[in-house]
Amino acid sequence: MCGRFVCFLNPEQIVERLHRDNYCCEDVQVDCQDFRPSYNVAPKHQIVTLYENNNQKSLKTMEWGYVPSWIKKLPINRPINARQETLEQTKGFYVSSKDTHRCVVVAEGFYEWKKLGNGTKQPYYIKRKDGQLMMFAGLYDINELTDKSYTCAIVTTEASKEFSSIHTRMPVILNQDQVNTWIDGSIPWSSRVIDLMKSFEGELESYQVTDKVGSVKNDFPGLVKPIDSQRGSISQFLKPQCPDEEKNKEIAPFDMDDTNKKRKSNQQEKITHFFNNNNKRKRN
Repeated sequence: MCGRFVCFLNPEQIVERLHRDNYCCEDVQVDCQDFRPSYNVAPKHQIVTLYENNNQKSLKTMEWGYVPSWIKKLPINRPINARQETLEQTKGFYVSSKDTHRCVVVAEGFYEWKKLGNGTKQPYYIKRKDGQLMMFAGLYDINELTDKSYTCAIVTTEASKEFSSIHTRMPVILNQDQVNTWIDGSIPWSSRVIDLMKSFEGELESYQVTDKVGSVKNDFPGLVKPIDSQRGSISQFLKPQCPDEEKNKEIAPFDMDDTNKKRKSNQQEKITHFFNNNNKRKRN
């Protein structure tokens, strides 16, 4: 399953990254009033997709939560994921989209929750190790029942061996050539397309992140920071403390602005120290 992901890039940055990673983008139809870069993209958000429109590869905002064109009443729960196994069937919920309404969802990474032995779940952030954008295979359709007529779902498949320790499912992540094939409307739904729905073969980087990502109200850079970097180094964590220190210890909230101020202050002290030393040497 893929229920949360990250895309904290504005439309211009997305186009720049696509070109840098050698993806073709010939037209931009991103509604800047509806689209908002986010560290915590959730269902029903407007998300950026790459699809084929009039033989052009175009960026377009779509609502995450699929509504098929043939439906007459807006469903309460809109599917955000389309399972590979379901799509391989000849009929089904997504039949109107498989031939000509395939898209790619643009992301920087995604979150997944690992079930722990004590019954709790630990969120992880997953991204490509090579730093490239994640291009999720998706399906879209057009239905006038929704405020935003374009809606979409992310295709999922069985987890790779590397990822299976976190979850049993993962989004279908496409490379450049696969993206071109997937969104090509002239290629019908066939084995050529079906074979693309497989586990990602490249290297992924994953690490534990704060459980604050569980609330859609939270949207800040700290969501994608490894837990260890927020708690301090492991040496600090294991450092023995005397009873008085432990008693008087206060836990301060994580403040990115305060951290940046301290970092700038330290840098300024180093620069001042450097020039003072140089002046002393000159006088001597």
